[in-house]
Amino acid sequence: MAITRISIEEQSEHAGGKSGIELLQDILKSSQWAKSDKLSSALKSPLMRLCARYLAREKKRGKALDAVANFHLQNGAMIERINWMADQSEKGIQQSGGIMVNYMYRLENIEEYALSYLGTGLAHTSSNLLQYIEMFCNSQRIHELKNTFGNEVFHPAKDYKDIIGYG
Repeated sequence: MAITRISIEEQSEHAGGKSGIELLQDILKSSQWAKSDKLSSALKSPLMRLCARYLAREKKRGKALDAVANFHLQNGAMIERINWMADQSEKGIQQSGGIMVNYMYRLENIEEYALSYLGTGLAHTSSNLLQYIEMFCNSQRIHELKNTFGNEVFHPAKDYKDIIGYG
């Protein structure tokens, strides 16, 4: 996280008054960040946390915002794993930051998971994915505490839709 903050702060000195969020949006609009080991490494943790939260928690009318996730969850899958830089094609970087998702269908849980999702919108996830979501929530609490003292900070729950192009 420190690398991300340092990289953004260094860039903001030359960004004509843009906020950290605007700068991050500019970085992610170009696929060039994926070719930079330094930027890719700095962005891995926050993008993986955002992706996990987006897939498992963000809803529209009680269903997953992501159409592919919604399809699999309705059919009884659980979100098993997200994979950093699994699709490094230009299209993969632009659409998902190179992140790909694995869904797991466990025969003994398919009906239970499908009914649960259809009834409550609960997306079943592996413990691996839950770690990213918990890190996201902990990071959000830290940033909100910092904001109490008047610092401009990134608010994950409010700002990530803008970063990834949903608003």
